[in-house]
Amino acid sequence: MIPYEAPAPHSLSGKGRVATLGMFIIDHFEVQDEAGNTVPADAGAIGGGGIYAMVAARAFLPPTHCSLLVDKGHDFPAHFTDDLKRFGSEMVWFRPRNGNTTRALNIYSGRKIGEGHQSFRYLSPQLNLTPRDLILPPSPFATPHLPECIHVVCNTARARIIVDELRQIANEGLTGGLGKGWNTRMIWEPLPMSCKSEELDNILILAPSFAVFSPNLLELQSILGLDPSTEITRSDIVNAARKFSRLLSQTNAASRPPAIVVRAGELGSYTLSPDWTGWVPAFWTQKDQGRVVDPTGGGNAFLGGLSAGLLIHDGDIRAASIYGAAAASFAIQQRGLPSLTMSSQGERWNGDSPWARLRDLARKVDEGEDDICI
Repeated sequence: MIPYEAPAPHSLSGKGRVATLGMFIIDHFEVQDEAGNTVPADAGAIGGGGIYAMVAARAFLPPTHCSLLVDKGHDFPAHFTDDLKRFGSEMVWFRPRNGNTTRALNIYSGRKIGEGHQSFRYLSPQLNLTPRDLILPPSPFATPHLPECIHVVCNTARARIIVDELRQIANEGLTGGLGKGWNTRMIWEPLPMSCKSEELDNILILAPSFAVFSPNLLELQSILGLDPSTEITRSDIVNAARKFSRLLSQTNAASRPPAIVVRAGELGSYTLSPDWTGWVPAFWTQKDQGRVVDPTGGGNAFLGGLSAGLLIHDGDIRAASIYGAAAASFAIQQRGLPSLTMSSQGERWNGDSPWARLRDLARKVDEGEDDICI
């Protein structure tokens, strides 16, 4: 029985960090006013799927075991530095870059952020990260151990670059043999632009190089060329996951398949893997929906929490899936990142204990499995 308690320092002493290849972005927002005109909604906010993932992992790990590479341009707001350091300076590497920090514009067709259709475009050049960025000096993330779990949020073209580079580093090493033999678990969160039927063959080829492949339901249905569900049911989720799994087996019969983790909002998540298959409910139930303020970053946070669970429990996908659901519950309670404070009982995230939420979800998963067995 897994206790779901904060890991003792000695249990992490021989392990590397969790990391992300998601870049830091300063997000800007536009919404529609009453006359239908586009108007700015705020002056900029911390953004990027990787940031939400690593902050979520931090809820369950000390800052010494999380990795957040921030390419910091000359226009980087000073208060963002303070905001990120609050999660632990050991987890953040501010790497100077020439020019401006990466910025992006999120445009919503509704009257407030998160409402209506969303479009997205970059306002300044991107600096995409690859595995070598995590370990080349002066990176603080490669010692004493190389990163063990890497969250990847990208399209198929970039996924191929990342897979090829990691394989080359593991086989040949970088200067001085750095990275040779690197054995890491990668978690692939596909970008919506790649979640279409034209990319199915590429995704099937790439997916076995990852420990986890995690689209949301609508993304998976789009990959498979299925009509999107108007009223989502658990059967829709199971059927889509099983179809993708069958196609994986036909394409890569000799390869171990990744865990397929389908995220489905308030219905929770469904994991289909060689080691465990089952449901993890969302932490916030229908009666709690007033506690859900903004779903932005919820999926990223789920996979950050899942990464932490994989590290703590040595690849246990059942435990990791529960961590993911608990982590997502904090990300969607507010606009922006959750708050971290200290109390006499230890760290509090949004005023609550992440371990209490984790144990609550673990109990529900146990009860759900017991019901199936009856």
